[in-house]
Amino acid sequence: MKKYMRFLAPVLVAGIFVLAVWLLYHKLKAYSLDQIRESLSQISSGRIIFSLFLTCISYMILIGYDWLAVKAIHKSLPLGRVAMVSFVGQTVSYNFGALLGGTTVRWRLYSNWGFSLVDIARLVLMLAVTFWVGALGMVGAIFLFKPPLMPDELLDKLPIADMRILGLVLFLIACSYLVLCCTVRKPLHIRGREFVFPPPHIAFAQAAVAGIDIVAAAACMYVLLPGDMGVGFLDFLPGYLMAQVAVVLTHVPGGVGVFELVILHLTHTAHTETVFAVVLIFRLLYYILPLLAAALLLLAYEVRQNGSRFWHLFRKKSVGEQGK
Repeated sequence: MKKYMRFLAPVLVAGIFVLAVWLLYHKLKAYSLDQIRESLSQISSGRIIFSLFLTCISYMILIGYDWLAVKAIHKSLPLGRVAMVSFVGQTVSYNFGALLGGTTVRWRLYSNWGFSLVDIARLVLMLAVTFWVGALGMVGAIFLFKPPLMPDELLDKLPIADMRILGLVLFLIACSYLVLCCTVRKPLHIRGREFVFPPPHIAFAQAAVAGIDIVAAAACMYVLLPGDMGVGFLDFLPGYLMAQVAVVLTHVPGGVGVFELVILHLTHTAHTETVFAVVLIFRLLYYILPLLAAALLLLAYEVRQNGSRFWHLFRKKSVGEQGK
């Protein structure tokens, strides 16, 4: 069964990707490339620079994910190394998915620094917990205190008519994790595996870091939107969050097609080509440029770690050829 699941997962991801791209094409086919180009030209350089600045802030906040995860599993690591693995790992996860890239990069780096396979598995679990505590808590709080305006076609498909009820449920789920961290100190054994809740100060820090990160990342995209669209930040934030959650759940590399589709659907605006142009700029600033920087950083690390070994092998091979 495991053998079939190994092949089924990539096929399922590929299917979701194809479906998302087809739906996105269906939504955008009414607009020409000239209209999208015109929308791109309307995004001012000032807004792009501001978005780039917020992107830098967002990636600095992301260091908190790995820093808290390292502390939660009772390991220690210099801040510089935590910052490096966080930046490279998060960037690769955003572009290729956590399963396809982010976890592999973290395994490569953390194992080089003395972390065992069990340590890395626990650390990756804590990263996921941090994201979900922040996402559920943030969405729950927004739905509870300021329910966003949802498209009628989406509301008809939801089992709950009042979004405040859904917000309360999500908020309580996030709070229950914090309560468990404050009350349960003994390890839990689930299917032969041990799970230890982090201490309260780390749990509350996880919620704070994830919440601030979500707001900062959403702001990176929101500042690119034209002011005449009439979409407030608190109305935009749930849509952005749902798009990110959809990307995480589908495991589509970079969320290509899925992210755009959810954003276009939930902003429920007549400026569809403008929103699509904003998403393209956002992808360049928040995904592609950091990926290029991460690739250079990882290359420099690998050269520094293995350069002398490669040079030694090269010289040994050259000497052997001369001896012949």
